[in-house]
Amino acid sequence: MSRPIHSAPRRRATAAGCAVLLFAALASGTASAADPTPSPSATTPSASGDTGLAGLDPRITEIMRKPDYRNAQWGLLQTDPDNGRVVHSLFPEQFFIPGSTAKLISVSGPWHTLGADHRFVTPLYAVGARDGATLTGDLDLVAQGDLTMGGRTRPDGTVAYTDLDHTYANDFPGATLTPENPLAGIDLLARQVRDSGITRVDGDVIVDSRLFLPDPELVPTPTPLIVNDNLIDLLTTPGDRPGADARLDWRPKVAPYQVTSAVKTVAAGKPTAVTVTATDGGTRIRLTGTIAADSAPLLRTSPIGDPAGFGRVALMEALERAGVHVTADPTGPNPVGRLPHDYAGRPRVAAYTSPPYAQYAKLILKVSHNLGANLGICLLAVTAKSDQCPA
Repeated sequence: MSRPIHSAPRRRATAAGCAVLLFAALASGTASAADPTPSPSATTPSASGDTGLAGLDPRITEIMRKPDYRNAQWGLLQTDPDNGRVVHSLFPEQFFIPGSTAKLISVSGPWHTLGADHRFVTPLYAVGARDGATLTGDLDLVAQGDLTMGGRTRPDGTVAYTDLDHTYANDFPGATLTPENPLAGIDLLARQVRDSGITRVDGDVIVDSRLFLPDPELVPTPTPLIVNDNLIDLLTTPGDRPGADARLDWRPKVAPYQVTSAVKTVAAGKPTAVTVTATDGGTRIRLTGTIAADSAPLLRTSPIGDPAGFGRVALMEALERAGVHVTADPTGPNPVGRLPHDYAGRPRVAAYTSPPYAQYAKLILKVSHNLGANLGICLLAVTAKSDQCPA
């Protein structure tokens, strides 16, 4: 499924426009002078360099001839990887809007530099002095650019997705959630700390996000620590009868985020319209509007304003659930000024290991996952020893 990348400033649009397209379609309302459903019987190159589609996999031409694309013009380039010879070419001099085919670049880049089998290992260090079960100091979570932190991982190690991802819930109807716990990786880290023998932290929990600097020209903006795609999921279900309050569930439930709803149930067939507003840095979320009595549960999302701060509180709450008490105020800021220069000699008390990158590539391309595609750009910068995503 391919969806357009959300609008972004000029630099990102330019980068997308320069992408080398392997296969692209421009579905415009006006047909080109060229045949919009080219015949696979064409065998000779044209003056424009077209080599025709003879011998092209019939599954591809079947897609090209679908009624949905009757007003589309297709462009295609297939080369022999051994010698670079052009095998198939269609409208090679025609400009196309790349849209989400640009994801081929930001996914294949990490695939080749990190490797399909690469796993992101996010460590948690004890920084301070330990006396038995008590750590006098801090627990530092060093973010590594893991796209899901376990929030989509199935028991068999694969990454879950749905036909319409929750990241599109505010743009398209019918988005749904995967059943996995978005805090699974955070909970695992907390249990590992308890298993290491630490039950009390006289200090703080800090998220170290120095891997790369968020670039606001990438929308949505990747961050070194990502939990639940940096979103709060808001699921509204009709009440028992018209006039009743709608039911609300949301995740992940982490303080200091507070969610309230004034959505009312209306008669079957009436309009469903739910508005989400967020204040106080995104931590106060309110839903208003209506939902029809015969409506399916309606999913909306609200962005997490401070992913590192969110991750810090989520980990502190997970530690408490696991039996590890932290003396610091969980609603306080993420105290990055306390971070050490490096972690040489610091004991690693926990680590979360991701599925292989190939699973993330599948997620990104299957649902057209914009955050994951943009993250690939920042991961490429990191492999080039830079913390600047444009590098």
